[in-house]
Amino acid sequence: QKATGGANGRGKMATRAGTSFQRRARSKRAPVPGTRPSLHNGQLLLSTGVPSLDYLIGGGLAVGTLLLVEEDRYESYSRMLLKYFVAEGIVCGHSLLIASAKDHPEEILQ
Repeated sequence: QKATGGANGRGKMATRAGTSFQRRARSKRAPVPGTRPSLHNGQLLLSTGVPSLDYLIGGGLAVGTLLLVEEDRYESYSRMLLKYFVAEGIVCGHSLLIASAKDHPEEILQ
């Protein structure tokens, strides 16, 4: 606040209009290959490898989150989703860790 002298001799208090909200500066980090910002909040998203699933979950998986897919009775859908997701990661040059209590990783990649 700053005091100003008025024409009538009385001092007025002028206030600067301000806000505590600040615009986000663009990130200085290099973008992660294969990601894109969410249209809703700007968070980085990864594709699952299945465009229709990406659409259902809001554009893809948010970087740093986990998606748990329960296996179906015949394991066909969960295995297909895993293969598409792994393929998407390989195409984008991401490091991958594949672990399974039942299958050897080489079997999963076939």
